[in-house]
Amino acid sequence: MMRLSILIPMYNAESFIERCLESLMNQNISKQDYEVLVFNDGSNDTSKNKVEEFIKTHDNVFLYSHKNEGVISTRNKLLKLAKGTYIYFMDADDYIAYNSLSDVLKFATQNEIDIMGFNTLVTKKAALFNLNETFQEMELPKIISGDQFLKENINLRIEIWWYLVRKDFLHKHKLAFSEGDYDGDVVFTLRLFLYAKKVAYSPVVIYRYFQSPESTMRSENKVYKRKIVLYFMALINDLNNLIKALDGFSIKHKKEIADNFKFRRDAFTFFTIIKMIKADFSIKTIEEKLFELEKIGAYPIDSFVREEYKSFKYKLLTYALNHKTLLFILAKLHKIYAKLG
Repeated sequence: MMRLSILIPMYNAESFIERCLESLMNQNISKQDYEVLVFNDGSNDTSKNKVEEFIKTHDNVFLYSHKNEGVISTRNKLLKLAKGTYIYFMDADDYIAYNSLSDVLKFATQNEIDIMGFNTLVTKKAALFNLNETFQEMELPKIISGDQFLKENINLRIEIWWYLVRKDFLHKHKLAFSEGDYDGDVVFTLRLFLYAKKVAYSPVVIYRYFQSPESTMRSENKVYKRKIVLYFMALINDLNNLIKALDGFSIKHKKEIADNFKFRRDAFTFFTIIKMIKADFSIKTIEEKLFELEKIGAYPIDSFVREEYKSFKYKLLTYALNHKTLLFILAKLHKIYAKLG
């Protein structure tokens, strides 16, 4: 039986895809027990050619292609193709530690875990393949329900590559990525936890989230910053819809979970407004976006100053962002500062 399907949407990843695949081949799992499915999303570089060469010597790696449809459509197609008991999504520009998946997969399988979580390292280094500490060297994870996990972990990571997910669990609840204008990790992951009966998390640091010079340059690009604002706006709206939908779930701790979701929503609202200012949105455009946020109850920000955001700086900034006159003054001052260099 196929134990694990590793699913990789790929778009223009020629600089990274071979390292990603090599990290997956260096796992202490029998090649018959896992598959790596790469779905080329209309790349116009040499990514596809590199994977084609790779699969000539690795018979558990498979390549699929379609025209560019975006990561949501690509992920959903990968889900339908997966044969493994567990599925795991990766990004093509990242990689994982060698010999790191076997123990977490074994624990998940033996205990029929719905969601098996582990840790991630953000790095600019391209070859951190060794584990500092193995799963076996750590205390075994406790197994709890998804709603309990949501209650206890206000800052749980919401990117899908933090988790192995049992495929039958996904099929039972008809869970897939919702088509939209952003990549959909956040709401998809939170919905997983709302349905999950058995969740476990180990702090073993498996995933390497690689920050390349190209991604740093892109983050400074004004066009990219504006695109991220639109991404966050869609995300805030979907989070808000999920909060409203909580009454339809048969779960415990609904109030605590709703409060935690509101905190996440309002944190995204806070940083979205900051990004609008940094991207030099016009005052008129900022007003329009604030009106959209007001309509869904995500502005003014009222659930943000919690946990790590209790400092005077965040309290002061939240006060300023919640008062449009002060907010517009901040936006104008930023434009002046940017022009002065």
